[in-house]
Amino acid sequence: MMVNFELRILNAIQTMRTTPMDKFMVTISSVGNLSIIWIAFIFIFLAAKELKDQGKIMIIAFALNILLVNILVKNLVARPRPYEVANFTNLLVHKLSDNSFPSGHTSYAFTFATIITRLNKNKALVVFTDILAILIAFSRLYLYVHFPTDVLAGVVFGILIGILSIKIYNSYQNRKIKAK
Repeated sequence: MMVNFELRILNAIQTMRTTPMDKFMVTISSVGNLSIIWIAFIFIFLAAKELKDQGKIMIIAFALNILLVNILVKNLVARPRPYEVANFTNLLVHKLSDNSFPSGHTSYAFTFATIITRLNKNKALVVFTDILAILIAFSRLYLYVHFPTDVLAGVVFGILIGILSIKIYNSYQNRKIKAK
């Protein structure tokens, strides 16, 4: 029942398809491929003296995403991709080899957006990462590679991992200070 509802949502999104929109969504989604943008964020933040702590938090968050989302939850839930369930053949991207739930692209995007939104004073950067996270999440639906609940779970995991990473780092820093 729920899967049918989710497929109806995905099919409704397909009515928005145009060639320029197809290209835009493939590009936006590919920003998250292999986590290259998030690795770049880590290196850029670590290289900037005033952002080094945020870069360290991003490393924790990246590792938590790999462990919790990519390795643990995706394999425990083992949900097939919507294009497999619906026999959808008009894919704009290659078929993926991992499971659908939760959306890893969305989780990483919202993890980094959460960290930057909570810790960074640069409003333009905050707006950029927040919009990028939303666009990446939507692109996964547009491309028919995730169910809406996969993306919603990715948002939740991302926000929680972002907050947890900040707490882990701050706890470590506080213990370090007390040890001195």
